[in-house]
Amino acid sequence: MNTRRRSPSTVPSPTRRRLAALSCLALAALPPWARVLAAQPDQALRKVRVGMLDSLSEAPALIAYEQGYFKEEGLDVEFVSFSNTADMVAPLSARQLDVASGAPTLALFNGALRGLPFKLVADKGRNSPGHGFNALVVRKDLVDSGRVKSIADIKGMKVATPSRHSPMELQLDMALRTAGLGLNDVGLEQLAFPSMIAALTNKAVDAALMIEPLVTVIAQRQIGTRLLGFDQTSPEFQIAGIIYGPSLTQADSDVGRKWMVAYVRGIRDYLDSLDGRGSREVTERALSRHIEAFKNQELLKKVVYPGFDPDGYLNLRTIKDSMAWYAGLGLLKTQPRLTDLVDYRYLDYALDRLGRKGPPQGVK
Repeated sequence: MNTRRRSPSTVPSPTRRRLAALSCLALAALPPWARVLAAQPDQALRKVRVGMLDSLSEAPALIAYEQGYFKEEGLDVEFVSFSNTADMVAPLSARQLDVASGAPTLALFNGALRGLPFKLVADKGRNSPGHGFNALVVRKDLVDSGRVKSIADIKGMKVATPSRHSPMELQLDMALRTAGLGLNDVGLEQLAFPSMIAALTNKAVDAALMIEPLVTVIAQRQIGTRLLGFDQTSPEFQIAGIIYGPSLTQADSDVGRKWMVAYVRGIRDYLDSLDGRGSREVTERALSRHIEAFKNQELLKKVVYPGFDPDGYLNLRTIKDSMAWYAGLGLLKTQPRLTDLVDYRYLDYALDRLGRKGPPQGVK
């Protein structure tokens, strides 16, 4: 008896059709990114290294990773944790990092004036109404006693700031102005965020400029009280932005465009999860899997999350306000042109593919 195995081309057509149908069903059962890889088995993923600040505003990028959106674009994303943006500058310049994040700071503006090949390319968190991610926290005993009821009552008090002349100080300045005060009416003391908890506990300071989840942690420990979220006094203030380094801005490559497609999808999933259009678990799972501080699921249910533009655009008006503030302090001799600082080419590509939620925006 001839037992030679028949080649696929000699299998009867009904059998071939059944095999094809089974293959399609198996492929359909895979997650989207796996279907892409199965269809292109020989296509290697492009490595992209992303600096991360272990902040709630990392959620959209982490969601994009967990949902497989980066892999769908052929990208292998690796997150690298940093304690601050300044520590990302050297590896970003050396092309050891491709993507970073940072606030609209004096260092960023001076870098643009020096022609550094970094570009702000997308939103990474803002104080949208109801999303006061940055807040002024006051010692609980001062609030409970009635000594502090509003921003006007912190006149003459000692306020902890994470760094001098930071965007947090600008937001405090804007809040003080609503009460006819200014930064000269308070005493500022620079402290790292963890040290602020001890300082409030020991009554070494009266108030602190803080970010979530520390605002919620302090309230849970009954050390301090959120006096106001800065969404009340500086609404839509741009907290941070996505920064592309020279490996993306100077390369004739579509990696930056593809990364942005996945990222914008992550932003929209994030907003859906907060607004009830999607599962809150999407955001909580992404944060808890990647950031040690967010392993506590109960904490994630109580924090105030940052806002985002659904199309990923930056609030350029508040960035201009920041530059003007630094110039007013004499710290910025020349204000850089926004076109030297911001590049929307990657975002526009992503929105052309995904569709826009609002009108196109330009840089000028």
